[in-house]
Amino acid sequence: MKGLGIIIAVCLLCVSQASAADMKIATVDIKTAMENTKAYAAGIKRLEALQNKKKKELGAMRKRLTDLDKELQLQSMALSNERQNAKQQELVRLKKDFDRRLQDASDELKAEKRKLDSKMIGKFYDAVRAYGKEKKFDLILPKSTTMYVAQGLDITADITKILDQK
Repeated sequence: MKGLGIIIAVCLLCVSQASAADMKIATVDIKTAMENTKAYAAGIKRLEALQNKKKKELGAMRKRLTDLDKELQLQSMALSNERQNAKQQELVRLKKDFDRRLQDASDELKAEKRKLDSKMIGKFYDAVRAYGKEKKFDLILPKSTTMYVAQGLDITADITKILDQK
């Protein structure tokens, strides 16, 4: 009985290997396919422009904070306690405002990046499915999950071209 089980297992293995040999399989590098598209490059440029705008705004605030801190240190002996306390409170208020704006800018940039990635990943999967159906692939795997891929099985460049056409 034990020998029959081994024979069945060997037969199943041979059948599955024969089926796998007939399968049309490809891999695609998701990150490369998306990041090499014109739409993604344009999205990154928009993000960089937004980041530069935020840096400029925050840079002006940081300069104001630094100037006020220096002014307070230089004039601390000449200022009355009341005036010194008012300047310190202003410095604390500006620091809190700066920290909030810095966090808001970071959150906004992250949200915009997520939106870009989400939009691109949706288009990517649609393109891969359509390509797979059109070219009659049985299986398309992410390249990152494979240990070895023969040169001709990588369809990343084809998917990037499709994404650029949309």
